[in-house]
This record gives sequence, structure tokens and C-alpha cells, in this order.
Amino acid sequence: MIQLRGAPHRLHGRLSRRALLKIGALAPLGLSLPTLLAAAGRRPEGEEASASFGRAKRCLMLYMWGGPSHIDLFDMKPEAPMEIRGEFQPIRTTVPGLQICEHLPHLARQAHRIGFIRSVTHTDNNHSTSAHWMLTGRQHERSAENFGAQPGDFPHIGSVVSHLAPATGHLPTFVALPEIIATTAGFITPGQNAGFLGGRYDPFIINQHPDDPGFRVQNLAPVDGLSYERLRSRMSLLNEFDAFRGPLLEGAGSADLGAYQQKALDLVTSPEARHAFDLEAEGNRERDRYGRHTFGQSLLLARRLLESGVKLVTVYWHREKPGVDTTWDTHSSNFKQLKDRLLPQVDRPLSVLLEDLAQRGMLDDTLVVWMSEFGRTPKVNGSDAGRDHWGACNTIWMAGGGAPGGHVYGSSDRIASEPASNPVSPSDLSATLYHLLGIDPRSLIRDILDRPLQISEGQVLHRFLRG
Repeated sequence: MIQLRGAPHRLHGRLSRRALLKIGALAPLGLSLPTLLAAAGRRPEGEEASASFGRAKRCLMLYMWGGPSHIDLFDMKPEAPMEIRGEFQPIRTTVPGLQICEHLPHLARQAHRIGFIRSVTHTDNNHSTSAHWMLTGRQHERSAENFGAQPGDFPHIGSVVSHLAPATGHLPTFVALPEIIATTAGFITPGQNAGFLGGRYDPFIINQHPDDPGFRVQNLAPVDGLSYERLRSRMSLLNEFDAFRGPLLEGAGSADLGAYQQKALDLVTSPEARHAFDLEAEGNRERDRYGRHTFGQSLLLARRLLESGVKLVTVYWHREKPGVDTTWDTHSSNFKQLKDRLLPQVDRPLSVLLEDLAQRGMLDDTLVVWMSEFGRTPKVNGSDAGRDHWGACNTIWMAGGGAPGGHVYGSSDRIASEPASNPVSPSDLSATLYHLLGIDPRSLIRDILDRPLQISEGQVLHRFLRG
């Protein structure tokens, strides 16, 4: 199944009269047309005018739905009591003095390319609303579980990029795969789409696992017997019909509908788009290197999309069966699940990805981010040998695109319970991502009540970026 979404192209390079009138109405607020057009690509002044601004031309967000245990992976405490440190041992990496989990040997050999942030912190232990916080950089008005995404939600970072700095060409700016994340009760997690920016800035969603036999992105080729010329003719006829309907289309969703139609035409008629999504073009050897499982094939497809011109790809951790919790939510059997199921699926593919990006000359301007909604409790939870939700402290990492390799920023206390130095909020992370992507974090967007809001309320992590 596929849902077709994304940022529209301007038709014939012109803005509509209606859009120009809206822009004119903002002039008294200092938001004139030149100001709006300069929001993306504007180099901030003062301290923020650093060499890292705009270093990333593209971004891969690896969102580990469920919340990996930071204390068992990247911020191990071998001197802590057994009920804290758990069963795993740390191993050396390519960076002197930096250790990570023994079950990540391949990733340990890429540590010189990775910058770890061990002091990420927030106050929400709910999957739904903490995911929104991490994916958007903005705290949700609720702190709760099991409710669906709403049109008034703050937009995903990728949707803001689509709005302020869309990709050129026929490919979407923002792609999400291999599935939409949701709770086991079926509630779609907020923060994955464009929220109040509107459907035209939603991601292009591939809602199918790329390791499935016969995987192919549907609807990227016309039906049998329908040539591209006939397809364009039908599109022209549809546009004429829409013009005839006139006032009937003057509604909240009409602009989004037109954007969908244009993007659909661009994708279906573009050989570049079809090639970018063609995973079989990689060949068996390359697909085997990444691993013949959902995460490995998702990374490979994401790399192809970024190479082809997509600006931001989010790879969400998947469920092996709908409704079955096979995520990183290890309330029970934490160590067995990490050792036998989860870490083997990420260790080698991540290493292969970083190596490939470096060899292809892409790592310098491709930002890779490992993140999740929260960490896990420092203390193992009794007889279940699990760890529970813990927003107070977590570790995320970045590689490439201006992020410093072989570096650790921030620290946690002796049991990885709280930040001990340099606490980092989700909004600080969003500000840093926008900065690296060449977008001023103080840029404004407008919510459903037409109020101007900064895309991030955080501070760019300049000390981290300076290494």
C-alpha cells in the first residue's frame, strides 16, 4: 500500500494571486515576500553563523520506535551494581576511551564517524506524545497514550523542510518508510505528518516492508495501455474541469488536492523517480550486504532515495506482525530481546550504510540521526528482566552532515538516570537539525489559527558541532 503525499511544485514558476494577497497581508508584520523566501538558506547572525550551517544537503532519520535501552547500548555503566548495569559488557571502539555494547561490534568500528549525545532529556514517558516531541521538536499539549494524530499537531521536521526548502526535480522532499508507526491499540502516533501545515507537506509514505517478496512501490507506473502522453492529456482535462467548477473548489482541501495531483503526475512520468524507488536495481550482492530483513532493506532504499534527490527520509522501526509489539519496547526480557532479535538487525546494516556513504563521498553532506522517543529505566524491573520507559535520560547519535565523528557530548550520572552535564532537549535537537540543513531555527510557520510560530524553540548545539 502506498500513500502519495509531498510538497508541490510551483506551476510555471508563479505564485497564485491568492497566495500573493496572503503574503501582502503579512507585510505589516515584517513578513514580506523577500523575508519569506529568505527563511530557508538564510545564514543566522552572531554565534550561529558557524561553518556547520547548511553542511547537510540531506538527512536520514532512524527512528527506533519503542525506545532502545540507552544504558545497554551507548551509555553503559560497568561499575554500577548488577541491577543497574545489566548483563552486557562494553567493548572498545575505533575511538580511544569510547566504549559501546558488546553486541554492536560492527558499529563499534564506525565510532570515529559518530557523535554521541548522552544527555537527551524530557519529561514525557508516553510513547505517543514523547514521539511527537522528538519528531517535531515541540512538546505536545497532552501527555498521554493511545490517541491519534490530529490536523492541529506540530509538523514533523521533514514537513517543515518540505515547506521551507523543498527539493527540486520530480522526487518528493520527504519520504517515510517502511510503515506508519502506531500503538498496539491502533492509534496513529502524532508527529509523523505535516499537521497544521496541511496535507501537501505530508511525507510520501511507503507503507510496505521492502524485504517482502515482490516488493515494489505501487502507482509509479501508469496502468497497462495508458501512455505518458495520454496521462498528461487526462491531467490537462482534469485541470480544465477543476477551473470550470471554480468556486466549488474554494475550500480548505482544494490546494492540497491540486498538489497531490501534480506530485502524482511528476512521479508517474519521471524515469528518475521510478529508478530511485527500484530496490531491485541494487542487485543481490548489495541487498545481501544490508541484510535481507526489513531494517536492512529500508536503509538501502533510503540511501537510494537520498542519492536521487530526496532531502529527508525517516526510517521507522517496524512491527514484524501488525498489532504485535516487536519494537524496542523491552518491558520484559530486555537482554534476550536485544541480544537475539534487535541488535543483530541494526549492527551490520548501520555499519554498511556509514561505510557506503563515506565511500560514495556522501557522508560529509548527509546527516544520519539515530533517535527514539525515550530511553529505558536504569534499574532492571525485577523478575521480568526488563526496563521501562525513561524520558529523563537518553542517548541519540549523529553522523556526517556537519556532526563531529568520534565525539561524545554531554554525560549522564553514575546510573544513566539524569544528565550530569549539558542537558539537551528535543527542541535543541530540532534546532540543530534545522541548522545543519541550512534552515534558520527561528524561521516562522503559521498554525491553523494563522499564528506565527518558530519552527524550533531550542538552541543549536554549537559546542557539540565544534567537537
